[in-house]
Amino acid sequence: MNISVVGTRSVTLPAECVVVTLTVGFMGPDRDKVVADTAEVAEQVRAKLDEVTADGGGSDVKLTSLRTWTTIPYDDQGQPKTPQHVAQVRGSVRISDLSRVGPFLGELATKEGAQVGHLDWRLFDETLARLQPEVLAGAFGDALERAEWIAGAAGRANPVVESIEDNGTPSFAMARGKSAFMADSAPSFDLDPEDVEVSATLSVKFSTD
Repeated sequence: MNISVVGTRSVTLPAECVVVTLTVGFMGPDRDKVVADTAEVAEQVRAKLDEVTADGGGSDVKLTSLRTWTTIPYDDQGQPKTPQHVAQVRGSVRISDLSRVGPFLGELATKEGAQVGHLDWRLFDETLARLQPEVLAGAFGDALERAEWIAGAAGRANPVVESIEDNGTPSFAMARGKSAFMADSAPSFDLDPEDVEVSATLSVKFSTD
């Protein structure tokens, strides 16, 4: 008799670091002013990024070059209004010292033109390397246990593995909480790291006596 089962396993841990994405930008009729204001705030944000990552507190600071484009709004009668020029810089940073996250977000919130887009809570690479074999072994153990239950119910015994299909590398998901903040939010944050769930799924085929 052949038995096909799916085994799963998940492990949940508090996040150990967070990747913050952000944008800096302005829009207005005066292109030179829009560009100058964006460049000025981008330099201030870069200084804050250097501060939050100092002494091993973070890494992977990224800021794109300044981009500009123009949009033409229209009124209710379909008539073109004054062209609006837009300048924007996008950035991201990985913060390992989570005690710095709240103050960093608070400082960004006070800067006109700066906006936090997303907080991506993560585990350290070393932790993921340790957890992946654990969750995969757990998923296989779950599949074997299911196969043994099914075999026993059918009056069979000793399930033997015929094939294993790995349904992708272990996946990672936030277990709780919100992760988006806007620039007009309160100027201080008291954040608890979100939990990160690491899970694996295996499809296993067994044969029995």
